[in-house]
Amino acid sequence: MLAPTRLGKNTFLGNHAVVPGGQRLPDNVLIGVCTVSDDTKTRAGTAWFGHPSFELPRREAVGLDRRLTHEPSLIRYLDRVFWELLRNGLLVVPLLILPFWVRLLSAAQPVVSAPVFFFAVAPLVTLAMAGFFCLLVLALKWILLGRVRPGIHAFWSCWCSRWDFLYVAWAFYASGALSALEGTLLLSWYLRAMGAKVGRRVVLGGGFSHVVDPDMLEFEDGATVTCQFQAHTFEDRVLKIDRVRIRRRATVGSAAVLLYGADIGAGAHVAPHSVVMKRESLLPNRCYSGCPTHPVKRILEAPIAAESAS
Repeated sequence: MLAPTRLGKNTFLGNHAVVPGGQRLPDNVLIGVCTVSDDTKTRAGTAWFGHPSFELPRREAVGLDRRLTHEPSLIRYLDRVFWELLRNGLLVVPLLILPFWVRLLSAAQPVVSAPVFFFAVAPLVTLAMAGFFCLLVLALKWILLGRVRPGIHAFWSCWCSRWDFLYVAWAFYASGALSALEGTLLLSWYLRAMGAKVGRRVVLGGGFSHVVDPDMLEFEDGATVTCQFQAHTFEDRVLKIDRVRIRRRATVGSAAVLLYGADIGAGAHVAPHSVVMKRESLLPNRCYSGCPTHPVKRILEAPIAAESAS
């Protein structure tokens, strides 16, 4: 079935939101993360979340000058254009490195045997190139952003442009190489270098080769993490950032989404495809499920309580 779909003015769609074909959403609405829209009950100027969706009675709004969010000055507009052009120029660095890589291999081939060249020299030179791009992304992070703190940033700010540029560069330069390290300790080391707090014996699932807002992520000892993170949101063209904490020996299932400010208690279990709301704290040793999450049962984990008491 094909049907025209209309989004009204100033519509905001969260990540993983679903707008079925044929729907016509009114103006000034917000459809939250993982929410399936329903135009039969959605009114102009309202916000909706959940599955099934329900209207949010209140939504935090930040009253910033519209020149920072919707009507930028010329200098702010040019600043954004600069970073957008720089982002589109990310291909230049690999094009400059490629001849150097070819030159190294060409110089080594005549002086070593074929087995040594194909099984030692070529892999090591290629690995060195991949390591260079990973280190380049690491350097860009600390040069452009430094240590990121919880806060708010307007869409037309220079900081927001640098933030956007960095994570496009991470995806373009380093995510491919880092994906080969998923499931190893080496990836945890890289995430720590980027600003994340990763404890001992933490099990990381797939998708950690490219993480947005690593400074906001904190995984305590023994946690099992396979979820997705929304340590930031863009609401009314304002970027809001806050921490996400997963306490000791907690487990967060595949494709679950944790919004900023979420705090998963020690020993808690969050089922796959669940959504933990902004600044929501889940109790220790409980099992949670749903969008939004709700407790479904208690987990008998005496060691967690015993360790806390000691």
